[in-house]
Parts: sequence; structure tokens; C-alpha cells
Amino acid sequence: MLAIASSEPCQPGQPPGGRRAHIRSFGLLCGALLSLLVLPAAATAQTGQIAGVVTNAVSGAPISQVQIYIAESSLGTLTRADGRFLLLNVPAGTHDVVAEQIGMGSQTQQVTVADGQTVTVNFQLESQALGLDEIVVTGTAGASRRREIGNTISQINVEDIPNRPTDVNDMLRSSAPGLEIGATGGEFGQAPAIRLRGNSSLAMSNNPIVYIDGVRVRSEPNAFVAGVDNRGIRGSVVQTSPLSGLNPGDIERIEVIKGSAATTLYGTEASAGVIQIFTKSGSRGSPVWTFETQQGAVWSRKFGPSVDDTGPECARTGVCNFEYMRLDPYLKTGYNANYALSVRGGAESLQYFVSGLWSDEEGFMPNEYGDKRSIRGNFTFSPFEDLQIQWNTAYLSQWQQNVSQSNAQGLTHNVYRGMANYFGDDTFETIEAGVLAFDIQMWVDRFTTGGVFTYSPLANLTNRFTIGYDWVQQDARNLRPFGFPSRPRGALLNHHWQNTLLTFDYVGTYSFDVAENIRSSFSWGGQAIGDETAQVEAWGEDFPGAAEPTVNSAGFTLGFEERQKVWTAGFFAQNIFDFSDKYFLTLGARVDGNSAFGEGFGLQVYPKASFSWVTSDEDFWPESLGTLRLRAAYGQSGRAPGAFDAVRTWDAAPFANQPAFVPRNLGNPGLGPEVTTEIEGGFDASWFDGRVEAVVTYFTAKTTDALFQVRQAASEGFGGSQLRNVGELKNSGLELQLSGSPIQQQDWGLDFGVNLSTISSEVLSIGGAPEFELGGNGWVIEGEPAPVIRGRYVTNPDAIADPEVDPDHIYGPNYPTLTVTPSLSLRVPGNITLSAVGEYKGGSYVTVTNTSSGGVSRGAMMPICWPYYENPGVTTALRDDTPALWRARCDATEVNSDFYTFPIDFFRLRTVAASIPVDFLMPERVSNATLTLSLNESYTWTKDFPELDPEMSSNTGGEDTVHSISNRVPMPISFRASLRIQF
Repeated sequence: MLAIASSEPCQPGQPPGGRRAHIRSFGLLCGALLSLLVLPAAATAQTGQIAGVVTNAVSGAPISQVQIYIAESSLGTLTRADGRFLLLNVPAGTHDVVAEQIGMGSQTQQVTVADGQTVTVNFQLESQALGLDEIVVTGTAGASRRREIGNTISQINVEDIPNRPTDVNDMLRSSAPGLEIGATGGEFGQAPAIRLRGNSSLAMSNNPIVYIDGVRVRSEPNAFVAGVDNRGIRGSVVQTSPLSGLNPGDIERIEVIKGSAATTLYGTEASAGVIQIFTKSGSRGSPVWTFETQQGAVWSRKFGPSVDDTGPECARTGVCNFEYMRLDPYLKTGYNANYALSVRGGAESLQYFVSGLWSDEEGFMPNEYGDKRSIRGNFTFSPFEDLQIQWNTAYLSQWQQNVSQSNAQGLTHNVYRGMANYFGDDTFETIEAGVLAFDIQMWVDRFTTGGVFTYSPLANLTNRFTIGYDWVQQDARNLRPFGFPSRPRGALLNHHWQNTLLTFDYVGTYSFDVAENIRSSFSWGGQAIGDETAQVEAWGEDFPGAAEPTVNSAGFTLGFEERQKVWTAGFFAQNIFDFSDKYFLTLGARVDGNSAFGEGFGLQVYPKASFSWVTSDEDFWPESLGTLRLRAAYGQSGRAPGAFDAVRTWDAAPFANQPAFVPRNLGNPGLGPEVTTEIEGGFDASWFDGRVEAVVTYFTAKTTDALFQVRQAASEGFGGSQLRNVGELKNSGLELQLSGSPIQQQDWGLDFGVNLSTISSEVLSIGGAPEFELGGNGWVIEGEPAPVIRGRYVTNPDAIADPEVDPDHIYGPNYPTLTVTPSLSLRVPGNITLSAVGEYKGGSYVTVTNTSSGGVSRGAMMPICWPYYENPGVTTALRDDTPALWRARCDATEVNSDFYTFPIDFFRLRTVAASIPVDFLMPERVSNATLTLSLNESYTWTKDFPELDPEMSSNTGGEDTVHSISNRVPMPISFRASLRIQF
């Protein structure tokens, strides 16, 4: 039984040896833990049992993961996959038994248990149409019912995600309309780009802010690390994501609010939206243990031309096709293992949730390995009847190793270009010695803790105070050892970076009746967020042959230090008027100050207003038309400039052996935030007893005082550019979330879902300044999308002739204008669920900057041009019948990256998964046992895209707003098998 339950890691007694020996040793703990399950529960005097089944009131299908507990006691359990439950050791007497689950409501039944008796009690739960009475927190002053809120809030329930993802970023992918998780390549540990309703800024970050259990945490990728000899690229070009360190098994739900109409109460940092993650809390009842193991593998997808070569190139290198852009000899299958254990339970006055995670990971490229360990403790206290304390704490320790990429000393740069690389030799031995000896390692530690104190001295008065602390420390060590071909004397970078976020938040709410059928909920409060970053680097080069070099052992050393601290503080007031529990009007405002504002700017005021009407509660509404709610919202929020953008700064510049300095940033005392004003409206509806539901939202947002770099007049005595609030941008779009259950039967069920979002952007004004380039052929031009891809264009692409070129062609937007995410779930007898999720993105353009164009311009025989070479593998001369477009792309005398601009419409099958209950393999004490198999990112369709992968890079916003594909690798295909046991 143990071998079936946990496969290799839970087979005790295996001899040590091999790379995974330490994993097998962990199996001893698994075996000891699972062996406890077969021990019978000790009977106690004067007790009985309560058994039953929980089903869907409409279909009769069993419902798993329903909490069953006895009120005012510590007894509780969860239903199995077949909906059945068993409460043991129930004291004799009369008890209220409660069954509840998010989205299904709650039901209570009273039962009487006699000594030695088993009492049967069954529950039938109904789905809550639209969840109108569901409590939401994000974007509200305190907690509000969904029916009261005039803006849309997307909620992601972790139990609804079919493929048991191991990364929080994967949980967010394809989960809600308007939420885009853009891949930035397949490098191990690479942070994706997260966008909500497009780009609201062309100078600052477009990442939404993130909260965990009410505590503000870092949302930007961790610090970028690269060598001093080339700050842009000498390293792995990998930035880790703060969200990747979270254990997905700790998360209960995620709330996403998009746009300023919803984020006003968060103030100056919230124009890009807010994501709040809620981790699991304790529950009343006896301890419920959950053990989960995941075993999986990742491997590279094909991303090069399907061209066979039988000539000299094949004979010389052994690479006779280019479906992996010559990377074949360096690729491997990466094996990954994750183990998680948690327990939750508690009584009336104290509930707890404690968890631990260990993962051992491997990428599909050389030198890609990782190790992650985390622990979490969530506790809820009720020391007094009117006081509740929720305290959540988590610690993460993470290590990873990467291979150098996308630079002259990197793997892909030198492999893609073949003989035209930086060694003049593309044999495996040469590249292995010249690249793989670059030792790139990173250590990340993170500690997050916070408490929410809720004091309610009166039934209609609530005070909530939140204090939080999020600390991230990253240490990186990049070593090119003595004898490294591109750095024969060696070089070493030690990089220490630390970020601290402090949260202080108070909200008070007083509710009272204004008149008959009119109720008011008045809220007030304030918030302060402190963001402090410190970075210290030590650089050494020219080692005297040291075997284990340090910076001190280098012949030449340098040191660097940067520190910054930004405080944002504000206060707000808001009132919700409730008319007959059908009409809800919200009015409010927030006033903010920020230490990054110029000294002459002052404070910023952000107003908000919203309206919600539950139309189906009206007497005239026929029940046959289902449930309908109309809503509209208006609001403002902002994005602050950088810490030192408003002040004059200086750079050291010694002159004639004397200390001196020159201006670095001119400074602007009037510098303030970018302000985004948004209006959204829509409706929520359900029909056919909740079998079909739709959420439709239209929004339009305008960013004023947009920050652009403006070149200074030479007469002022300073060169360069300075940020000024001079621009205007506009975004608008439509979002649709449609779900349905056309088949609801006891043994069969079919569910479908479609998320659709459109986005249209436009640069309304750049303040009279000339149009400017952001990089990667992305331009900021009045009247065009923000940003737009512009460049040289071949006007006679199919002609067998020399290319005719339009030098300033507008290709189109850089951000997807249409995203469609379909999903399907089929439940078959045995409560086995089969599911699939896909995603289509279209309407945008991308430029392939180095993967092809950079190689051709340097005389490389690039795989993308192989069909047009006169003598492939021998010469770069083109055939006489080469079309004009490909002549421009493949002739080294003509090539320009503009010619490698393509529409990037694509569809990707994100996941195919099967969830299989295996309770029958377990003893009765196991409440749930589920095996999940998932194949992820397995199929891709592209339109007019030349054999490359559309997600080898992405729009990362801020200083790198342009979506371009360079010398990176695609997202891998992955397979995972997950076994989760609850007892």
C-alpha cells in the first residue's frame, strides 16, 4: 500500500546512491507517516460516529473537500472524492453538524448520537448563483458582499485549478479575463511578466501590486544580476519572481482587481491593479493532515526550422536538423520532485494551519538546478469575544543555478550562430569549455509575517488594524574562473541585494440605519507602506590562478553600493448606501503623499464612486430569467516616479587627481505621479438554475501626467533627459467570463468556460515632444498604440527581385489585442475528471532581434535562412529565386532586425489533466486521496511565425516595455504526477 501511495520517494529501505539518494531518505519519513494511517482509532467511552454523504442538490453528484464539523467542538473532517465522510469519537448527545464549502454555501443539521451508535446524516448543497453574498476583501474598505461592489473582482479558487501547479505564476496563467502572464523565456527560474488590462505606463513598472493576507509584499522581480564588464548581459539574464517562492498548497484563493475604478483605495501604487493572495487558515475540528508529492519532468519543445542537412555542416557537427536551433547536444530532460505536508484544525478560540515544502528541481538546459524549502504557520486567536487576531508567518530558503545565455559569453548566443560565434568554432568541446564553466548561482531568503487585529466592541462597529513585514534577501555569485576563454584571468561578482516592505493599515467601519430600508456603512482609515532597498556588490578580476577564488584574491577589485527608501502614506473615507438590499451606492476618496514626489508637488487626491443594482431581486423580474446584477464604477489611482527621479543627483568624476562630480539627474521639484482615471460598467448574470453564468465588463482608462523622459535645453547647462509629467495614454477593452454546466448528473458532468478580453491602447499626447523609441523597434507615437512596432518594411515581399523598402512602416501594437482562454472539464463514472485549458493571443507584433537577425548580420549561416542558401552548410550566398523579403532577411549586406518583425498570433494548449480518486487504495481513516496527471504547454499553433516559439520573450513593461525575441529558449513542455492524501 505504501508503494502505491507514494511511489519511489516513499519506498523505505532502498540503498543510497545516485543524484536522488537524499530524496529516497525522505521516503522513510513518508513511510512512517503513512503507516500510522492503518492503525485503528482508539475507541473512547460514551462515543458514537456520524457518517453521511454530501451531494449537489441539482445533479446529485458527490462533492469532495466539503468541511464537516460539529459546532462548538473540535471535531471535523473533509468529504472524500465520493462525497462521503465519517466523524469518529463523537460524544454521545445532541449536536449541530455543519457542512460548508466556498461557492456552495452552508447547511446545518441537528443529530443525536448514542453510545456505540453510527448516525447517518446527508447534505445537499446548492451552488450560490453569482456568489452575490460571498465576502470579498480586495479593493474594499474592510469586507463587503459581492452584491455591494460596483466593479468586477475575479476570484481564483485553488481547488478549481485542474493540474496542481507548483508555481503561483502558473496558477494565475489563463485564470481570469484581462490578466496576462507573459512568458519571458524558458530559462530556469525566470520571472514572467504580469499585466492587468495592458500597459498603464511607458516609463514606470506595469506590474500589479501584491498582498498576501493583507500584507504588502514585493511584486517586482528580484534584482537583476550581471557583471560589471557588461551591466546588461554578462550573466544568466534571469530574474526570479517573488511569487515563485510561495507554496501553492498553502493558498486558498486569489482575488484580482483590475484598473483604477477598483483600486482607488490603494492609492499611488495601484494603477496597474492589485492581486491579493489568501493562504489557508485553521478550521474547527480535529487535525486534518495533507501530504502531497509531485514527480515530474520538463523538456524543450521544438523551435527551429524543420530542415534536414546532409552536407558538411551535418558531417562536421553531428547536428543534421535545426528543430532545436542547434541546441540538441546541450538539452536534457529535467526531473523535478516536490513534497509538502500540512495540518489544520483547532477549536472555537484557536485555529491553526501549519505547512512545510521541499522541492528539488532541474531545468532542461545545462547547469540548471534548484532547491526550495519553505515553512508556514497561520494562527487565528479569539482571546476575547470582541477581538480576533490572525497571525500568518512564512519563511523561504531557495537556491538555484543557471547557465549563461543571450550574450557573447553565453550558450545560446554562441550555439545559434554556428561558426560565426565568438569562438569561430561551434564544436561541442569548444562551447562547453567556453560557456559552461561560467558558474552562476543565487540564494534567496524570504521572511513574511503579519497580523490582522479585528476589534468589534459593538455589533455595528468594526476596527481592523494590519501590520506586516516582508523581507527578501538575494545573494548571487557569478564566477568566470581562471582560464575561462573569454576572460583568461578570471572574474568574480558577488551581489548582495535586500528589499524590505513594511505595512501599516487601519480601517474602521460603522453601520447604521439612515431611514427605513436605507442603511449606511461609513468607513475611514489610513495606510502607510515603507519600501527600502539596499544593494552591495564586490567585483574582482585577474586571479593569480586561485583554485577557489574570492574577490580579495583578485588583482583588481571594485565595490558598489546603492540604497533607497520610499514611503507612501494616505488616508481615505468611504460610504456605502444600501437601499433595500438591492441598490448600492458607494462614494469615497483617498489622499496620498509619497516621498518620491517633488518637494513642490504636495498631495494627490483620488476619488471613487460606484453603483450596483441587483435587478433580479425586483418584484417585476420573472424567475425564469435567472439572476442579474448591473454595475458601474469610476475611480482614480496612480503610479509614483522612482525614488530619486525628482531630486538632483550627482556622479563622482575625479579630475586631475582631485575629487569632483558631474550632474547625473537634473531633478524636477514639480514631479508627481501618473494618474489613471477609469470608468467600467457591466453585468453579472446566471440562467438555468445557475448552470450558465456570465460576467461582462467594458472599461476605458485614461492616464494623464504620464511620465516621459524629456531632453533638456542645452542653455540650462545640463545634458541628458529628465522625467516630466507630460503625456497622456488611453486603454479600453471588453472582458467576458462565461461558464456553464450543460450536463449535471450523478455520474456524469460537463463544464465549460471561456475567458475573453480585448485591449485597445493609444498614445493621446507626448507633450509636444518628438516621437521616441523604447527599444526593440517599439515607438511612442501620438495616435498609435502604446507602444507600436515601427521599422523598415519590404513592400514587394514575394517578388523575385531586390527588396523595395518602406523605412517607417507601422506594423501594429506590441501588446495582444485579443486573448481567448477556453476550458473544458468532463466528469465520468468513478468521479474521474478530465480537463483541458488553452489560450489564444492575437493582434500584436514582435521583432526577432538576435536569434536570427543578429547572426545573419555577422555572417552566420542561420537555420531560418537554410531553405534559401545556394549551398547550405558551405556558403551564405542566396539562390537566385529567393523572394525579396527573404533576401532582405538573409543577405548579410541588407539584413536589419526590422525585417524580422512578425504577427504573433498563436494558440497554446496550456494543460491537459486527469484527476483520479484513489481512496479505494487507502484505509478508512484517509478522507481523500487523489492522483493528478497533467501535461502542460504541450501544443502550439502559430500564424505566419517562422518556426520559432512565440513565448521566448515577452512584454516586461517599464524600462523594457517592448516585446521582442532574442537569444533565449522557449517555455518547456512539462509532465507532472501528483498524489495528495488527506487524513
